[in-house]
Amino acid sequence: MPASPVSHVPDQLVLDELVFSVRPSSRRTTVGITVDRDGALLLHVPHGISWGRVERWVAAKKNWVRDKLADKDVLLSRQPPREFVSGEGFDYLGRRYRLKITDEVEGVHFNGGRIRMHPSVARGRDAAAAMVAWYRERARAWLPERLRPWREGMGLHPAQVRVLDLGHRWGSAGKGGRLNLHWAIMQLPPTVVDYVLVHELAHIVVRDHSPAFWERVRSVLPDVERRRERLAALGGQVWLG
Repeated sequence: MPASPVSHVPDQLVLDELVFSVRPSSRRTTVGITVDRDGALLLHVPHGISWGRVERWVAAKKNWVRDKLADKDVLLSRQPPREFVSGEGFDYLGRRYRLKITDEVEGVHFNGGRIRMHPSVARGRDAAAAMVAWYRERARAWLPERLRPWREGMGLHPAQVRVLDLGHRWGSAGKGGRLNLHWAIMQLPPTVVDYVLVHELAHIVVRDHSPAFWERVRSVLPDVERRRERLAALGGQVWLG
């Protein structure tokens, strides 16, 4: 009896205590595992590969996955809850700014080296949503210009750039050349944001993380490994709303 093709596999693969969400892909040529920032496990499999081969490959990666999950636990444990009171710290483009609750502004505003929030917003149930909206507004104003030199240097021109809540992904390259970016990247240093931008631009033409993908990224970011490591180190400190 022939091995089960990928198109007929279940949505999940359970291996001991590890649970993978299966993502079949017509673009991939190799099996891959993604460990999301929240610890979710995604298993990417190309069409045409036998399910038995996928299971054996994942079994061989168990210890690697467990190590990655341990790293995620450490990173996530670093993120303290945020309160909407004067003196609380929020990151913006790699710097920590103190929140000031004041009736001098409406909503959320940034000036004088502080993020300022009206008391009615701070006391309300939607204080977090108001802060997220402020980050989104800053992202929509700042990211297109930051993206421009990378877009021109790589000869890649996304049809649309959207600022969204992408859960535990920094960005994604959608169908039709759309570039999706998480509003939370506005908390990262600009040089790390640049890595996210280049990474997602490269995905417009190379969908997987093959050597061809990294070669394209490295052609414009020779220090890609250093930036990627810094992103991993900072990821658990980013406030997600």
